Amino acid sequence: MAETPAGARASTAPRTGPRIARGLGILLLLAPALLLLAVFFLLPLYELLRVSTLPGQAAVLHGTAWRTLSMYGRGLGDPFYRELMLNSVLVGLATTVAALLVGYPVAFYLTRATGLERTLISAACLLPLFVNAIVGILGWYILLLPFGVIQQILVGLGAWSGPLRVLHTFPALIAVLTYEHVPFAVLLLVASLQAIPPERINAARLLGAGTMRIIWTLILPLSMPGLVATAVLVFSLGASSYLVPILIGGASMRVLPLSIFNYGTEQLNWPLAAALSFLMLVLVGLIAYGFSLAMHRMTRRDAWGAI
Repeated sequence: MAETPAGARASTAPRTGPRIARGLGILLLLAPALLLLAVFFLLPLYELLRVSTLPGQAAVLHGTAWRTLSMYGRGLGDPFYRELMLNSVLVGLATTVAALLVGYPVAFYLTRATGLERTLISAACLLPLFVNAIVGILGWYILLLPFGVIQQILVGLGAWSGPLRVLHTFPALIAVLTYEHVPFAVLLLVASLQAIPPERINAARLLGAGTMRIIWTLILPLSMPGLVATAVLVFSLGASSYLVPILIGGASMRVLPLSIFNYGTEQLNWPLAAALSFLMLVLVGLIAYGFSLAMHRMTRRDAWGAI
């Protein structure tokens, strides 16, 4: 068997040291983020999973080694909780569609605007982020009240008569959720649209493609990662929202976050609340991954390309 020359060993040995040093440097740079992830995400997630496997509230208070999946069976087997999950998914999907329909044209126009016009549009889009969530939701609540400001305007225009019963309805809930999440959609979509090389658009125009064809066959596919990232974020926030459903939706809009809050704070059934929370987390994660798979099918990218 031929031996490796000493010169070859000497040439490869010094490379190992710098690689290890570079790896340790990268690990030290990532250490604060990894520590925050472990303390504020992984540990609470483990505690949530641990509490969800307890047989009841007495086991939480007094401690027990007995573990059971009865709470998950209750959450998946009861038609009431399945209806809550379906309602939460519908709210998240409707909010996602509305936010994309509103945010994409605004983001597209924002990438073409300049000067004062761009500044004013950007300020209008970001303004909801600087308003406290409760203040913004209460403002919508006052506007949507019967005989409120919106009804007075409609009556003054002669377009409506009688009490305006919009509050505690599904459209009102989606409208307020869309108002809250459109700024996130615009920010993500603007970044995705600005990353499209203008040379490709100019080349398509030189080849005779019209505006609609350029948008449909070029801009939409190239901005698909931003669309999927926006869909994942808005769906996650919309499906798990609590304040908007309880203030705008009322008792008529039964969604899973309200039930989780009820079991966790009023009925003090922490194992059931933890199990429903974990089921909600898994459900939202699966649908978010479904969005990524859909982008993979449409753009032939990697299945994790938008994550």
